[in-house]
Parts: sequence; structure tokens; C-alpha cells
Amino acid sequence: METYTFSKTFNMAGWRFGFAVGNASIIRAFKKLHTHSYSTVFGAIQDAAIAALNLPAERIAQLTAVYHQRREWVLRRLAALRWPARDAQGTFFLWLGVPPGYRSQEFARLLLQEAHILVAPGTGFGAGGEGFIRISLTAGDEALSNALDRLARLALF
Repeated sequence: METYTFSKTFNMAGWRFGFAVGNASIIRAFKKLHTHSYSTVFGAIQDAAIAALNLPAERIAQLTAVYHQRREWVLRRLAALRWPARDAQGTFFLWLGVPPGYRSQEFARLLLQEAHILVAPGTGFGAGGEGFIRISLTAGDEALSNALDRLARLALF
């Protein structure tokens, strides 16, 4: 069985919409499990998912290009702040190491309280996430620019 999400391809993060394909008997068992685990997805989200599936491939390529350009721009801004960051392909998230002396949760709280920047502490994704935060590149360019300006004023690196 293979599962797919609409989150990244169609910019529908948080909508909790996707699909599964595979052997018919496995899909039947999965459907039974899913039916008893979740309620139905809101109709408007189902309609949006159908519309997304009917988008021309060029539209998806345009969205992919936006995220690629945004990722490259944010990485350049982080480098200017001397915040080491590795490029991440195929996602609109960046995982960043926290400055020395901080833990993930503590640093995420500092960014929220001091710079009004909301990030996900790496520990929210498991013990291996300690020492990291995750930022999303789904915010618009202006919002990201403003957040990076506020981050620069903290002079953490």
C-alpha cells in the first residue's frame, strides 16, 4: 500500500487529506480501520481536493518553483545571520540547529516570546529532534522577511 498527502503538492497542509492505493484486500482493511478512526473530511475540503487533482501540471510546477526560490532566499538570509542551515529538498520545511546552550523547546519559546516567531521544536517529532527547530516556508515572502528581520535583531549567532 502507498499513501499520498495533498499537503505539499497542493499546499493543503493541515487539511488532513490524502489517499491510498494498493492491493484491494489491503485497501479494504485500511478503509475499515480508517472508518473507525476518523470522521469524514468536511465536504468543502473534498471539493478542493478534487479541484487540486484537476490542476494542470504547470500549476503544480509553479508552486514547486515558489517554494524552491523561497527556500534558497531564506537559506541566504540565514547564512547572512551566520545561522548554519542545510538545504532540504522536496519539502517546504527547514530544520535548523538551535544555538549552543539552548534546548529545542526553550529556543522555540524564546523565539515566540522575544521575536513573535512561531516555530516547531524538534522534540515534537521525537527524541531525535532535540537540538533542532522546524520552520515552515508556507508563509508569504513578506511575513518571512519580517520574521527574519526580527530574528536578526536578537543577534543569537
